[in-house]
Parts: sequence; structure tokens; C-alpha cells
Amino acid sequence: MSGGGMDHGGGGMKMRGMPVAFEWGTKVTLYNDAWVTESSFQYVVALLGVFALCLLQEGLFYFRTSYTISPGAGTTAGDLTTPILPRAFRVPETKQRIFGTVMYGLNLATSYLIMLAVMTCNGGLFLTIILGLSLGHFLWKSRRPMPTDFTGRGTSHGGESSETCCLED
Repeated sequence: MSGGGMDHGGGGMKMRGMPVAFEWGTKVTLYNDAWVTESSFQYVVALLGVFALCLLQEGLFYFRTSYTISPGAGTTAGDLTTPILPRAFRVPETKQRIFGTVMYGLNLATSYLIMLAVMTCNGGLFLTIILGLSLGHFLWKSRRPMPTDFTGRGTSHGGESSETCCLED
């Protein structure tokens, strides 16, 4: 071991310790030694790529969780009057299970790539990831319908409107 790094043999890879705070420079090793940003232009391209990856991750998550299996049986009037009895269901077909599994795998891959980008401890990458995931949430997840109470306002946890919980008598 020389120069303060750790030599783990085989290829002479040297590792510095984990930084205590974010580094704000434009030279970043993203994922492996072939993905090193040597210039500001390369750094901006890397930021845009990670931003797009974050949007893709949120879009995949929304699509995967919105993907539903078509109901096996139609609803009848008995469904409304006897809520204790479970509705009819069916096991998804093999092709639906394969599709869901592939979507889950893609979702995992993008999530782990984002995690590895955060682990560079680069402040610019970290902020880009937060902005990308937040914009992805705005574009996809925040469009999901919310349950409403009888006043037409959105409900919070427990079925109460957030406005009614905080009113003083």
C-alpha cells in the first residue's frame, strides 16, 4: 500500500476513503473507469444522462404499478350489498407474469444505477438526482387519482380531510 490508497491486488485499483462531505468538482467517475468526466461538457452530459435515468425510473415505476390484470368476472349487484364476500379473482397468465417480472427487473436496474450515482458523493449529481426524481414524481405519480370525501376534497390518512383535522372548535 502506497500513497494513502488501498491496493487490493489484481489491476492495481486504488481506493480513497469515502468523502465526508459532497465534492463539487466536475471530475467524476460514474459507474466505472470508462465513465470519467474530464471536462465540464462531459460533466453536463453526465448530469443530463442521470436526470433522464431518474425520469425513466419514475416512469417505469408508475407504469409497472399501474399495470393491472383485467378482472376475471364482472361485478354484480350482490357485490355492493355484501361487501364482506371477496370479489372473484384469477391468477395472471404466464405472459402477464413475465411482463411484470421484466418491468420489475428494469425498475430495480434503474434504481441501483441511481444509487451508484449518489454514492459518488458529487453534489451536482446528488442535486440532479433529487430534481429528476421529483420531476418524475410530478409527471407520473402525482397524476394518480386520490380518494375524495363527500365534499370533493382529497382525503388524508384515516379518511379525514387535512383541513378538518386542524380546525379549532
